[in-house]
Amino acid sequence: MRHWAGGLACFLLTVGLAFGLRMLEWPSWQNPEYRLGGEMLLATHDAYHWVAGAVGFGLAVDHPMAEMLRLMAALAGTTPAAVAFWFPAVLASLVAGIVFLWAWALGSMEAGVAAGLVASMAPGFLARTLLGYYDTDLVTLFFPLLMTLAPACWAMRYMLLPQMVLARLRQPGANLWARLRRKRPDAGPAASLAAPAASFTDALRPGNPLRPFWTILLGLSGLLSWWAQEWHSVFPYLLRYNVALLGAMALVLGPRGRRGPLFLGALAYALPALGGLAGCVFDLVLLAAHAPGASGADGRGLRRFLLEPRVLAVLWACVGLLLLRGEILTTLVTHANAYLKHSGDARGAGATALVYPSVAQSIIEVQDLSFAALFPYFHPWMEAAVAGLAGFVLLIFRRPGTLFLLPLFVLALLSTRLGGRMVMFGAPVVALGLTVPLAWLVGRLLPAKLRGAPASWLAAVIAVALFVAPFAHMVPALSQGPIINRRHAAALAQARDITPKDARLWLWWDWGYAAHYFARRPTIADGAQHAGPSLYLPAAVFATDNPRFARQIIREASRYGDEPGALFAGLDSAGAQALVERLRSPATPLVAGHGRQFIVASFEMLRLGFWISNFGNWNFVTRHGEGGALSIVPQALAYRLKTGEVRLMDSGGIIYPASIAVFDETGVTKRNYVQEWFDAHPDASVRAQQAFLAGRRNVHFLFNRVTDEKLAMDEGIFNSLMVRLLLCDPQDPRISPYFKLVYDNVFARIYEVLPADGDRP
Repeated sequence: MRHWAGGLACFLLTVGLAFGLRMLEWPSWQNPEYRLGGEMLLATHDAYHWVAGAVGFGLAVDHPMAEMLRLMAALAGTTPAAVAFWFPAVLASLVAGIVFLWAWALGSMEAGVAAGLVASMAPGFLARTLLGYYDTDLVTLFFPLLMTLAPACWAMRYMLLPQMVLARLRQPGANLWARLRRKRPDAGPAASLAAPAASFTDALRPGNPLRPFWTILLGLSGLLSWWAQEWHSVFPYLLRYNVALLGAMALVLGPRGRRGPLFLGALAYALPALGGLAGCVFDLVLLAAHAPGASGADGRGLRRFLLEPRVLAVLWACVGLLLLRGEILTTLVTHANAYLKHSGDARGAGATALVYPSVAQSIIEVQDLSFAALFPYFHPWMEAAVAGLAGFVLLIFRRPGTLFLLPLFVLALLSTRLGGRMVMFGAPVVALGLTVPLAWLVGRLLPAKLRGAPASWLAAVIAVALFVAPFAHMVPALSQGPIINRRHAAALAQARDITPKDARLWLWWDWGYAAHYFARRPTIADGAQHAGPSLYLPAAVFATDNPRFARQIIREASRYGDEPGALFAGLDSAGAQALVERLRSPATPLVAGHGRQFIVASFEMLRLGFWISNFGNWNFVTRHGEGGALSIVPQALAYRLKTGEVRLMDSGGIIYPASIAVFDETGVTKRNYVQEWFDAHPDASVRAQQAFLAGRRNVHFLFNRVTDEKLAMDEGIFNSLMVRLLLCDPQDPRISPYFKLVYDNVFARIYEVLPADGDRP
């Protein structure tokens, strides 16, 4: 009991320290621009998906991530958005606690404190679980660690170590038995989180792996694995790996004469994991077989029946069917392609297949990393990251229960092919690989009287001092603030009042989820629908320099229920390009569409101008798009509106751009120096015109005085609709026939798409 009390204290210490380290980010959020009213803005787009679901809007309604928000908000008497802001720090700290439990199960409770903190501070995990990052990244690491902890402990208690199996293969049975009786292992796996080391003889006579305690614990872990499938699409694959691994370990690492009980115990996890509550019926049968008086004296008859090889074969055959049921392999390939296919999003096959631009190349989190670039995401010191991975390999041979974490190890390394977001899975792997072997090493180096807890605590202090404390400054440095600008969020919130409930909002897909939450209106694209036509159509609207063409696309889509895919249904590449050209042609009459649509333009959308123009200029025949040039300028700049010059403060160089636009609280100050010169010199000679243009670079600067953002763009992006809607006078004859301004806060504008004669409301 004393040992368990110490373990609980260490668990709470780990969670508390992890939470305290994460709160170092809080000062970075003390900015009025990071709040809308009294509500903190969130740090990731997907967070708004779950918050919208929690308030009853969008595809996330009834999803566990949204339901958890709703319930916690109701219990705390606050809003789902407030819970979504704070809860990532809480759940990420609980992940640190689970890593502590893993280290304890692997043989060192004290090393678990350091392991939990190292995992919590791993840059790849920390960057995706900061304040406001309420997303599935939290549970994709939380559940795999939690649902495999009990099976790993059970396997390490009742199964052999790999070196024992190798010894058994090298020696005849009699010689092996004699050798095992003379030797003890250096540190056998724990019977529970706190059990002492077991001898080789104990490993061959491991007791009863079917004790009710383990049956219940394995059943609950299996049920948790089954339920986890509701949270994320990766869990069906992970639980199948866990089931297959447990069966393989029973076969390979099971002592002679004890494989039957191990196969039976593994079913206590496998059937609930694959069958849910129905699978728990088997666990009840297993408990009944252990109960006194069941089917004979002390349940022996039922146990003998379940241990019959034929019965076990039938039960595991059922497990095999459950493993491969449905379209699990097809789904696996589909999910892999979502990460691996970056060139285009194909519909159909062959040379005439309709191929859309692929969004994957523009999403940072799914961009591939080089192998060398992986290590800083595991730990800022490459040496520590490499040592952690090597230590994890050692753990696999010394503590085979760590095989349950092998998928996390593989996913982390596959960031080179599956995208950078996968590096977060390496956090617990590196943490355990660093701290547990370090505890072993310190224990061997110290005198015998200091081994045990003193050595483990010394190793834990060394690990924290070396691998955690020096990098606490990373927390505020990694903080990026909210994913949406306050004025953009205010515009979307206003859209709830100025648009009808059945209106469709056209905005870039990145902020589709935010529009769901703030505006409670459907959007043309969002985080779940940002491929194929859902990517191309809004990109074509925002990237075009032809407002009439943009209006035509929007109203044409409305004729198909604002479903992007329906617009191009049944068309090949030539047909799709012909449709685009027909809508672009001034000879095509204005399309009479259905319903009401509104288009939202914001300053922060301009930062993505290159990608939007790249996707929007896609040619279906050539399967190629060409983006304009845009730069988010990091250097300090100074500008003079009167003379039209931009000075580079670092180098002292001067640029004379074609135009400058300055956004501040009161409005937009615009100067188009090329247009002004030509208006002032209508009779200038060709030589004079060329002399003037030679001194003006074909670049346009936009300055945001509130956020201090500085954008430089070429003529193509400057003339695109996404810029024109922000800069132009709403009565500009190029805009006003097609779009009507209904909201303006300088940094975001909302326009209604005007109908044509014959349009139906």
